[in-house]
Amino acid sequence: MSFRADLQRFAFAVLTALLVQAGPARADLPGTADPPGLKRFAGSSIVFQSRADYDRFKLALEKIVFSGAMGAVQPYRSQTVEGRRITTYYRLPERVVPLEALLNYETELKESGFEILFSGLGEEIETLGYNNQIADEILDMKGTYSTPEERAQWPFQNARENTAAYLAARGKSPEGDERFVSAYFVVNTDDWEITRGSGQIPTGITLGRVDVVDVKPRQQRLELVESITSGEINQAISRDGRIALYGILFAYDSDQIEAAAEPTLAEIAKLMRERTDLSILVVGHTDATGSFDYNLGLSRRRAEAVVNRLVQLGIEQRRLYPVGVGFSAPVASNTTEEGRAKNRRVELVDLAGGRIP
Repeated sequence: MSFRADLQRFAFAVLTALLVQAGPARADLPGTADPPGLKRFAGSSIVFQSRADYDRFKLALEKIVFSGAMGAVQPYRSQTVEGRRITTYYRLPERVVPLEALLNYETELKESGFEILFSGLGEEIETLGYNNQIADEILDMKGTYSTPEERAQWPFQNARENTAAYLAARGKSPEGDERFVSAYFVVNTDDWEITRGSGQIPTGITLGRVDVVDVKPRQQRLELVESITSGEINQAISRDGRIALYGILFAYDSDQIEAAAEPTLAEIAKLMRERTDLSILVVGHTDATGSFDYNLGLSRRRAEAVVNRLVQLGIEQRRLYPVGVGFSAPVASNTTEEGRAKNRRVELVDLAGGRIP
């Protein structure tokens, strides 16, 4: 790296080290939040986000060199990690360039104890003029722009490579898990709308994609869900006025009910048919991963999904009332995976004559 580049990096680091703070100037896309423990560039807003409970992710550890003569990328050092992934796409404030964003994240990560594995700008990270190899090789951006995430990827696939910036880092999550972070910043080259109705992002605005992977060993997740009978549900409700059910399973970060939940739902429906006097609150609970507002909405949608399924099974809608409380009523600590698993549940609460709207 040249002395001029070193000087430029030093100057930006001195001038911008304190800029990475929480709090966007524009509204975030509903249902999104910063990855836990990671700040954003001040004034940024989230334009798209995706999550996976378990995923495989690749990081570049050195410059990617494309050989025109060979028509292929030469071998390069990289690292592939597996675990829980959160991918967040940010729109940065006007007049912020990719280098400035990169240096802010470098400074913040270093101050948080992270090791910077690789970082650079333009030709420091890839051979220029060969179709954005960071986007293609590392981030696997090869879509046709038919989905919201593929539309979020478009500016990165069509960016000016000479101003693009990338970093990869390793450290610890707030929970103590090994964490890998990558950040890729580009200048938007065309007016572009990522999600319908969100408005176009103008040419010249810097966009960032930040990936956070908390490494976890893969767990053998085939399991036998313990069955519960309508009689056992009735006994608990009659005794305690409520019951917590762990057999109603949902897809990760979704209100889609999994097939394994059907036996439990069938027993609830059986009880409701047997006890025509019974009306219940169906209460969705989540763990504390993500923002309060996001989990409040997710828990409500899950409760509504259960109510809709019970209605399909022949139970009158007027006897069922969905409620979402997010992570406001935990039964265990949210600081451990075991505790979070206990907090993810659906409860049935006897209305006991109480009135619902």
